Amino acid sequence: MFGSPTKTTFTDGGLEIWNYDFSNVSADAISYVPIVSMFGGSSSGKKKELVVMYDNADIVKRFSMSEADVKTKTGLFNN
Repeated sequence: MFGSPTKTTFTDGGLEIWNYDFSNVSADAISYVPIVSMFGGSSSGKKKELVVMYDNADIVKRFSMSEADVKTKTGLFNN
């Protein structure tokens, strides 16, 4: 349903953990201003992460979903 996970890891006990990431980011208004955007454009949006832990019988043991604000900067002044 979600496709391939972004990352797959294992616990010390051998349980499998799948991570899915989804970002919905768009350029901020300043990024569309010529010349100004070379010095400092930005984009912002939301990032969602789903983490699913499976037991040894491939049954979901635990899961968590989180959402966070995302802001990235580009250009010469991207700090």
